[in-house]
Amino acid sequence: MEEQKSQNRTIINIGTSLMVVILIGLAFAVIAALAISSSHNNYSLSDKQRAHTDEYYAASNEAYEKIAATSWEDQEFTVSINDTQDLNVKVSGGEIVSWEVINNSSWEADSTQPVITLDDWN
Repeated sequence: MEEQKSQNRTIINIGTSLMVVILIGLAFAVIAALAISSSHNNYSLSDKQRAHTDEYYAASNEAYEKIAATSWEDQEFTVSINDTQDLNVKVSGGEIVSWEVINNSSWEADSTQPVITLDDWN
């Protein structure tokens, strides 16, 4: 009888510890997957920001070249940054009076998240 009790306890203890180890392993796997997903999203955002910054500085350099070519005369002009933005520059009295980024289209979210509607449930 004593041997049977000790065998039952051993099996229960091994089973419990095995379940704890499996749960910890699953938790680490989930954390790793979330870390990979987060780092991928951060990389994508940084890449978009880099591209936008490159476009802005290219337009800025073009505007400075235009100003220098006209010897800082009074003028107002627009330089295209990308499809949705322009750089508006105004020079007056040998100084830059206005240096403004203008959005020429409405902003739309760049999201690929699925949205479930009530029609999907029917």
